[in-house]
Amino acid sequence: MAKILRLPLLCAVHAPGGAASQRIEIERLAALHRAGVPVPQVRHIEQDWFAMSVAGEQSLEELLRTSGPEQLEIWLAGLQAILQVHQCHQNLSQAFTRNIMWQNGQIQFIDFEDDPAKSLPLAYAQSRDWLLYLQSSAYYLQADNTTLAQRLLQQLMRDDPEVRELVLHSARQLAFLRHLPKNRRPWGRDVVLLQRAAQVLHALNQAGAQLSTRNTA
Repeated sequence: MAKILRLPLLCAVHAPGGAASQRIEIERLAALHRAGVPVPQVRHIEQDWFAMSVAGEQSLEELLRTSGPEQLEIWLAGLQAILQVHQCHQNLSQAFTRNIMWQNGQIQFIDFEDDPAKSLPLAYAQSRDWLLYLQSSAYYLQADNTTLAQRLLQQLMRDDPEVRELVLHSARQLAFLRHLPKNRRPWGRDVVLLQRAAQVLHALNQAGAQLSTRNTA
């Protein structure tokens, strides 16, 4: 579908597995740490395993599943953390909420067994971060689609213009998926996560169009 929609940034990234994936992850953790990205530090390396510092006790996915007044703030903290990664001229691997850890109000990123920037331009890999984060989080959020789209657009406006345009282009291409079923049964989790994310992408597309109109005027 990514190829049909001409969205190469959403195509699967090769993960070699085994020792090769471990080597990639260790190298990426070191490079991201040097760049100032909040990631665990590698403590010990063996041939088929390695140990790293504790990243946190809960993932953002676990936190967002619990509705409450702090839910939106936690989601926004994830957006801001992704923006900071990009401002360090870096990208994540799989920016799903399950791979974003939370401890004492601080975020750390985990899971770097592949590197999208090895097969995609950096702007594409960074755009992928925004889309994967939205896909894995929107379903759990109590806030309305317009609010989520506006908050996301605020962060996109601070990112590289090419990244912003790629995300907005993806929003235009994927907004039709909002017509997918909303019921988890019998369709399953992946379908409803994608449906809610597409609702936000549709709102993002509208917000982006309004912004473009104001700037042109």
